[in-house]
Amino acid sequence: MISDKEKLINQLLDNYCEESTISLLKEMIKIPSHKNVEWQEDKQVEFIGNYLTEHGITNIELEYIEENRPNIIAKIPGNKTGSSLLLNGHTDTIPPYNMVIPPYSPEVKDGYIKGRGSVDMKGSLAAMISAMVIIAENDIELKGDLIFAGVIDQEQQSLGSVKLIEDKIEADYAIVGEPTDLRICHAHKGMEWYKIVIKGQSAHGSTPEKGQNTIYHGARIAAEIEKLNFKLMDREDSFVSPPTINVGVISGGDDPNIVPNITILEVDRRYTPEESRQSIYEEIDRLLAKVNSTYPGYITEVITMEDRVCPLKNIPLTGINKNKLTDSLQNSLRRFSDRDNGLTYFRGWSDAALFANKLKIPSLVFGPGLPEKCHSGDESLKIEDLITAVKIYLNVIVDICY
Repeated sequence: MISDKEKLINQLLDNYCEESTISLLKEMIKIPSHKNVEWQEDKQVEFIGNYLTEHGITNIELEYIEENRPNIIAKIPGNKTGSSLLLNGHTDTIPPYNMVIPPYSPEVKDGYIKGRGSVDMKGSLAAMISAMVIIAENDIELKGDLIFAGVIDQEQQSLGSVKLIEDKIEADYAIVGEPTDLRICHAHKGMEWYKIVIKGQSAHGSTPEKGQNTIYHGARIAAEIEKLNFKLMDREDSFVSPPTINVGVISGGDDPNIVPNITILEVDRRYTPEESRQSIYEEIDRLLAKVNSTYPGYITEVITMEDRVCPLKNIPLTGINKNKLTDSLQNSLRRFSDRDNGLTYFRGWSDAALFANKLKIPSLVFGPGLPEKCHSGDESLKIEDLITAVKIYLNVIVDICY
């Protein structure tokens, strides 16, 4: 027998125009919202605010974290007799590095919408906004608050969600809409970035034997880090994917005729909930001690890249127990998709870890889009998955808040 909530969902979807979500996403993609444009997230947020207002959502707050960088928080208040739900997503993207398609001229082709941010993560934003608009335009009275938070800076330091944490935003449950290919993710690794500063001795390029070449020593260290990564990836002691370590940047030297005396490696370390920040620094200290003992005379220092990571630390999302939100997402996925509806892990890092750890809000990561398309040169989102996400978000809203 069909329930009253299922009947309501059917009625709402009967009146839903899928093209409205596709058009919304196309307009959002047209607006660059990355660190290299003067307005950063400001124009994207202005567009979202206007769109929500035009569709009957007027409880909107803009909070500027920095110049041209506002969070947008929109709410459909409930009557305080039910549970509240936070829909969170970031309004920034990365710049259009190495794109092979026009980044800001969205094209719909072969069932996909293409452009920078289509996957990471304007697709999820468009789906969340569409679900919220369906509730507003049909005058659905909710028991619990429905909150949408479009936050800045997730691609850098997560300053937008950090501000929500500082303001102690209240919600009983949260969904962070990172692209998971419509898989329900309840856990992910933490992330730590650090520099390895290597100091040696300068010399003339014609007498390199009189110097200590830090580029050579950096190469030795990088080779050992690569070996460490292979060992880490063989581990099977976590319920998330294995830990990893990657040298992403190496810089050193001034001219070919000078033996370089300083070289810097920049390292990305993804760590499991079973590890700790302390343990990963102890790990790199051991590695450096080993290399330095074989090639003495160099000085190495490990420095946390505080200015490049989240001020609250990029901690792991450690998984949650079965609850009303997990049940709702699993049931919604079963209803609207043939995807596996079991709980799994997210390969990247998300703001869900902040809400879960700092505010104790049960949080899941869930959204449309293939994770491997994030930051890619041909970023594209399957339209069928975009529309399915709208239906699932709507179903969860009704389950939790109605």
